[in-house]
Amino acid sequence: MDKTRILLETTIKNVRDESKKWAGIAAEAKEKATEHKNLIKELRADIVEKDTRLDHIQKKNDELSTLLSKAKEDVVVEFKASKEFTDLLDRNYAAGFEDFRLDAVENFPEVDFSSIKLNLNAATSSLLQTSSKDINIEDDASTQSSKEDPKVDAPPA
Repeated sequence: MDKTRILLETTIKNVRDESKKWAGIAAEAKEKATEHKNLIKELRADIVEKDTRLDHIQKKNDELSTLLSKAKEDVVVEFKASKEFTDLLDRNYAAGFEDFRLDAVENFPEVDFSSIKLNLNAATSSLLQTSSKDINIEDDASTQSSKEDPKVDAPPA
């Protein structure tokens, strides 16, 4: 019986030691689980804070985009009302008209385009006033016929 008792006491001691070991492991696991739960709470709070900041930044971005659009519209309206804009229109209108007239003279040499003048007053009151001397400029290179170019002397097709 002594052997059995010694064997049982040894087994009981081993089981107690194992229990203590597993209790320590369980306590560590519980501690880690608590740490992880606290970390999850912190991360969720960070997410809420970042979402709030993101919403605030998005609203600010929308406000600034609206202000930028309004500013662009205002600048365009202001520019269209400026003398710089009307001067630019005047120059481009006169240059475009002259380009058209020169192309017409070049493509239709049998037609007399000398009577076609740019009437700036009738076209628009804002057009730059230029003399007919400025408007009716002839480009010798494009309006004079050439003996070397057979298409110039050829009859119209």
